Amino acid sequence: MTELKEKYGFPLFTKETNLVYLGHERKLIISDVWAFWDYVIKKKNIDKKFLLSLLEQAKNFYNAAESAPLNTKPLLFYYSFLNLSKIVLNLEHNYGQHIHYLHGISERNNNSFRRSGVTLQPIEKDKIKVASELYRLFNGVTIDTNTTINLKNLLSHCVGIHRAYSEIYRVSESFCKLSNVLYFKDGKEIGIKAKVQCDGRDITSLKKLGYHIEKEEGIPYLIESLNIDKYSPTRQDYYALSQQLIHKGVWYYVGDDGYKMYISKQKQHRYPTEMIIYWTIFYLGSITRYRPNLFKEIFNDMEQWLMSEFLTTQPKQFLYLTTAKMLGQKVLKAYTSF
Repeated sequence: MTELKEKYGFPLFTKETNLVYLGHERKLIISDVWAFWDYVIKKKNIDKKFLLSLLEQAKNFYNAAESAPLNTKPLLFYYSFLNLSKIVLNLEHNYGQHIHYLHGISERNNNSFRRSGVTLQPIEKDKIKVASELYRLFNGVTIDTNTTINLKNLLSHCVGIHRAYSEIYRVSESFCKLSNVLYFKDGKEIGIKAKVQCDGRDITSLKKLGYHIEKEEGIPYLIESLNIDKYSPTRQDYYALSQQLIHKGVWYYVGDDGYKMYISKQKQHRYPTEMIIYWTIFYLGSITRYRPNLFKEIFNDMEQWLMSEFLTTQPKQFLYLTTAKMLGQKVLKAYTSF
């Protein structure tokens, strides 16, 4: 068995083909994410004027949100993410500026956060439902009917605020961290092996959810492997194995020392990281836009702390994870603190 190089954004961000070639065998460390997006748009060279105007708005809204009061942040962050998402969809599909863009999502406010939700709208041929289109692009899920998601349930898999969530709602933590991650090749087999940091009683739950876990010297390891046609794995092989793992469920966040990965022992509400952040920001932005007087009223005292944690930490996660998803490469920010 030999160790494989980390390439193609494996295992979290692998795409079947390059969207923009930026060196497939290395992670990208950037100091100015907005200047980097400017470069990507210019290098892709499709409808530059339109996409650069979207980028300018995304950047200005984001920068304004970072210095805004807490109850003003959500709307500014949402419009930043909406414009960034339009750029992503156009880089992938080249929809252009003349097609009709819609939010693709609506809020369902029931006068308390834990009873409220968002409704994803079905994809249409002649209109771009941004929230649903982004979900399909990033996660391969097609929304074909109105789909309502409870916000409290949605946040149960927001890994960046999970400990605060578990404390506030008095539930057990769902995530088991993966560490000592190894990518390997053994003949015509490639795989990923990682130590699972969890209680022994959690192993049964994880196995029931489809994770392949084996013990070595009493230590549980997640092992996912794939048989390939040749001895040298191709980009398609990396992609197939990454999809095998992601479909079983893996959550992640980026920090100062790179990406951390987790698997979940919770059976329900297993939504992907980027979409959890996007949908929640939309809901909070809708409240601050249409019912600003309710922003504090719909949260109890403890939930206000949770929202503060979310708005302080998760927008930056969305920005960097979306960039990595779009490129199919790991993206890190130089000289910063998450």
